[in-house]
Amino acid sequence: MALPIVKSAVTCADFSRTVQPYLSQLNDLPQQIYHSATSLQALKELYLGTNPLVSAFAFSLFLVPIFLVVSEINRNYSQVDRVWSILPTFYNLHYVAYAHAKGLPTQRLNSLAIISVIWSARLTFNYWRKGGYQRGSEDYRWEILRKYINPPLFFIFNVVFISLAQSNAKKSYQRTAKVPAGTDFSAHELDRGFLTRGLWSLSRHPNFLAEQSVWVFLYAWSCYVTKSYYNWSGVGAVAYLILFQASTMFTEWITAGKYPDYKIYQQRVGKFVPSLIGGGVGDLNEEKEKKEN
Repeated sequence: MALPIVKSAVTCADFSRTVQPYLSQLNDLPQQIYHSATSLQALKELYLGTNPLVSAFAFSLFLVPIFLVVSEINRNYSQVDRVWSILPTFYNLHYVAYAHAKGLPTQRLNSLAIISVIWSARLTFNYWRKGGYQRGSEDYRWEILRKYINPPLFFIFNVVFISLAQSNAKKSYQRTAKVPAGTDFSAHELDRGFLTRGLWSLSRHPNFLAEQSVWVFLYAWSCYVTKSYYNWSGVGAVAYLILFQASTMFTEWITAGKYPDYKIYQQRVGKFVPSLIGGGVGDLNEEKEKKEN
C-alpha cells in the first residue's frame, strides 16, 4: 500500500488520511519481515514502505513478551524501567531516520530529536546513579504490591501495566545515626524521610512535573504547527499523564504510610503544580503539634 502524500503539517493531523488506512500493515508486517530477513535491500524497502507509526507500534508490541518473560523468569519486575528513559528517544530517532531516508523536511523532527536526546541523557544518568542498572535492582513498589495481591493477579498486572504500559543516604543514617559525609541532607530531613526544601517546597514531585511537561508541550507544539486545537497524537500524551497519576498515587500511599508528616505535607504542597491554598510547606513539626494537642 502506497503511503500518503503529505504536503503540509496540517494533513498530518488527519487520522483518517495518515493513520487509519495503514493499520492493516500491522498484520502483514511479521510475515514480510520474515521473507525479507535475508536481504538488506528488501528490509530497507519494507521499512520505507511501511507507515512509520505502524512500524514503531509493531516494535513496541514485539518488546512486550520479552519484558514479560524476562521479568517472570527473574522475578524482577523493573525490566521496563531500564529502558524507560531510552525508548521514547529511540522512537523519535526512528521518525527522524525515516524522514531523512524519504527526503522529507526534517527541521522540526531534528529539533524534537535534540530535545528528546537531552531528556533521555538526563533521565538515564539519574537512573544509573541511583543504582537502577545494578544487577538485581528493582522498583521498591513492586515488592510492596506483591504483599497485597496474589501471584495470578500480579501476573495480570505485569502483563497489562508493567510490561505493556509503565535511598542510600537514609539507609546509612539509620544504621549509624550519623549524617553520611558528602550528602546535602540534615539529620532532621533524614528523620522525617522526605525533602521539603527547594523545589519540593513548591511541588511534591517537581521531577514528575517536569517530565510530564516535556511531552505535553511537545504535543501542544504539534497542535500549533497543525493549526488544530487537538489531534490524534494527543493519545500518547494523555496515556503518559494517566500513567503518572496512577504511579504517583501508589507512591504517595506508600510514603504516607511510612512517614506520618507526609500527610501534612500533602495538605500544604501541591502534588505537581504549586498550590495556591495550601499555605506553603511551613513548619511541619508545628502543624503536627497542633493536631496532637
